[in-house]
Amino acid sequence: MPRWPRQIVFGDVDAMFASSAIVANPALAGKLVAVGSPPPRGIITAASYPVRRYGVKAAMPTAHALRLCPNLVLVPPDRPLYERMHNRMREVVDHFFPVSAWTSIDEFYADATDLQSLYLDPAVLARTVKQAIFEATGLRCTLAVATGKTVAKVAADSHKPDGLVVIEPGTEAAFRAKRPVQSLPGIGPKTAAELERVGVRLIGDLIDARFEPLLHRIWGKRLFALQELARGVDHDPVVPDREQKSIGHETTFDQDTTDLAVLERTVRGFLSELAHELRQDGLAAGAFTVKLKDDTFNVTTRQRHFSKPLNYDPPMWRDIRAALRSLKVHRTQYRLVGLSLSELVPATEGLFDRRTTQAVAAMDAIIEKHGAGVMRLGGIPEE
Repeated sequence: MPRWPRQIVFGDVDAMFASSAIVANPALAGKLVAVGSPPPRGIITAASYPVRRYGVKAAMPTAHALRLCPNLVLVPPDRPLYERMHNRMREVVDHFFPVSAWTSIDEFYADATDLQSLYLDPAVLARTVKQAIFEATGLRCTLAVATGKTVAKVAADSHKPDGLVVIEPGTEAAFRAKRPVQSLPGIGPKTAAELERVGVRLIGDLIDARFEPLLHRIWGKRLFALQELARGVDHDPVVPDREQKSIGHETTFDQDTTDLAVLERTVRGFLSELAHELRQDGLAAGAFTVKLKDDTFNVTTRQRHFSKPLNYDPPMWRDIRAALRSLKVHRTQYRLVGLSLSELVPATEGLFDRRTTQAVAAMDAIIEKHGAGVMRLGGIPEE
C-alpha cells in the first residue's frame, strides 16, 4: 500500500451529551433522550439521534421540543460527567497518536502520518481507535481519515453516526464534488440558498469555470482559498491543543442574524464557560478577542486587554460587551460569533475580596453540578 503524504484523522463523538447520559443511566437506553433545562424558559442543550428525527435540535426552547416529541425524556446537563468522558477519550487518543488537538469536548484531529509503518491500512487504525474509545467510555464515535483536516471533517459529517470512512489520496476532489455546497466549512444556510438560486448546488460547482465570474463577485480574493478547499487541498497542520496559549469558543448560527441581543447572549454564554475553565485551571486572562463573520465571510475582530488578568465574569463582561458593540453591528447579517481569552497567566492570590471569593466558589459549585448554562451574570445592569 503506497505511503500517504499526510494522514489526518478526524473524530466526532456521536451526540456526546445525550449518549453520556445513557451510559451513566442504562435505564434510558431506547428512550427519546435530550439534555436540557425544563420549560417554560429552558432550552435543549443536546439531542440524541432518535430525537433529532422529530426536528428537535440544540438551542430550541424545551417547550417547543416537547410539542414536537411528546415522549421526550429530558435530563439535566452534567458537566462533570462530560469531562470524565472527555478525559478518558483523551487518554485513548494520546495513546495512539503522537500529535492530536481537541477542537471541542467531543471532536479531535490527529496526525497519523508517522504511524503508517505500524498500520498499513488506515481503516484498521481508525477501527482500532473507535473500539478503544468505546471500551473506555461506552460512547460511539465517527472517524474519518484523509490527507487534510477539512476533507476528513466533511467525510465524517457525511457518515454519522458510528461511521468510519477513508478518503484515499487523489480522490479528495471527486469525493467532495458531489457533496452539497453547504457541507463545506464556511458556507452556511443563507449563502447556500443564494448559491442555489444561481445554480451552484454542489461543492464541485465552486470550481466550475461557468460560475467563476459570479463567485468572484461574491467572495473576491477569498474565492481562491475556498476553491482550494473544494479541491481537497488543505495543508493546515494539527497543532497540539496542550500547547495552546488561549482558550475560546465560537458558533455558526443556523440562521444569520442582525440582532445584537442574540450576539451578546451568545458571547456572554461563552464567557461563563471560559471563565469557569480558567478558575478550574488556576489561570487568569490578560486579553480577549471578539470575532464576527458576516454573510459575505468577512471577518472582523476586536482585541483588547483587561486592566489586569481576570477570571471572574462580571468585570470581564463589561469590557467584552463594549468591544462587541464597538464593532458597529448595524443591519449586517452575521453568521458566526466567537470569543477567545488569551495571555493566560497563573491567577494570583487575593484576586477577589472575601465576599466575591465566596460568591465565585458557590457559582463554580453550581456550574460543576448543572453546567454553565444555568448561571446568569450578575453585577452589571442590562442596557
